[in-house]
Amino acid sequence: MLTAILLAHPAQAAPLRRDAIARSLGSLVDSCVQGLVADAVLVGAPQAGLGAIADEAGCALVESPTASEGLAAALAMARRDHVFLLAAGAAVERGFVDEINDAFTYGAGDRALVLRLTPHSLLTRMAPGLSQAVGIVATKAGVRAEGTADLARLAKRLRCAEMSCRGRRTY
Repeated sequence: MLTAILLAHPAQAAPLRRDAIARSLGSLVDSCVQGLVADAVLVGAPQAGLGAIADEAGCALVESPTASEGLAAALAMARRDHVFLLAAGAAVERGFVDEINDAFTYGAGDRALVLRLTPHSLLTRMAPGLSQAVGIVATKAGVRAEGTADLARLAKRLRCAEMSCRGRRTY
């Protein structure tokens, strides 16, 4: 089982919409129903007003000025040894639960996995590995040791295996 951590610290160029954050959380409902995701933590800036979303979704809220500090606090709150980091504004697609369950069942549970966006340009269609990393499944200790909330950097440092299922944008 996993603790889902939704990272809602927006980039300066593209502020996050609240409905995109809610849709990201909503994409995890199937994972919760099937027993893969046990709990969730929403991480965002203090002035973002995410309290209502976290309350409505029934998840914990961590407010911090930086994404890295927020992730560290969320990792401390996580109840499971494995975490699923998901960038707010992205959603998991069908097959996510099955792929993670297979990874845990057939012995790759300690191997970090990266979820990438569905290819959306000619370049990413030709080389899907160049799509943006929007999610990572890894051990809590592995993520904590890296000390960053940048999913692309985490994917490289943790030497993540590529997931065959993809993520999609919610905005």
